[in-house]
Amino acid sequence: MIAEKKWDSDFFNLKIGEVNFTDCKDCLNFADFDLLYIVSDEDFDLQIDGFTNLFSEQKVKFHKKLSEILQTNENVFSHSEIEYNIQELYQLAFESGKHSRFLLDKNFGTEKFKELYCLWIDNSISKTFADNVFLYKNNQEIAGLLTYKTTDDNATVGLIAVSNKHQGKGIGSILLKHLETILYQKGITSLTIPTQFENKQACNFYSKQGYSIFENTFIKHYWKI
Repeated sequence: MIAEKKWDSDFFNLKIGEVNFTDCKDCLNFADFDLLYIVSDEDFDLQIDGFTNLFSEQKVKFHKKLSEILQTNENVFSHSEIEYNIQELYQLAFESGKHSRFLLDKNFGTEKFKELYCLWIDNSISKTFADNVFLYKNNQEIAGLLTYKTTDDNATVGLIAVSNKHQGKGIGSILLKHLETILYQKGITSLTIPTQFENKQACNFYSKQGYSIFENTFIKHYWKI
């Protein structure tokens, strides 16, 4: 059965559906959609009459059991504690999403990608998408950003980014350790971080921080011809 992605459909002004590859043979109403997300835990080949596969990615989720650490940092603040220029946060969000399928699939367009990630920031600040937004402040400049959301005893990172100017200075590690400490103190026992398998820099970073891959999802975009 195809599940309509209502939020995506409204945002992109398209009718977008999602279906697992194993269920495709039972679906009869592909033609009702403008775009199909076909997902699977294994790579696959698929032909759909009237549609063409224009983008594919392998999404991975890293996971780590949290232990007691005390590594908060005096340069990391909740967004509610300091003043900031919202444009700085938008730019960091764009940096976080530079490997996103919503940017790399050119059918969406760069402007819609930026609109999407600006909305992600706005909804994280309002606590619709996130429990909190942590900012790394370097003098008067916001150099890093991290958002997260908790569900029961697990938390998931939404956005994490360091500005181009300040990359390579350990800010990403500081933000992550700060979050891990705060979460553990709140009784959260694990942290999940999604990224793209093709984003080798991020994958290597999370591995060095003690995270391991526990879930793979292949996602392919099939656009109506």
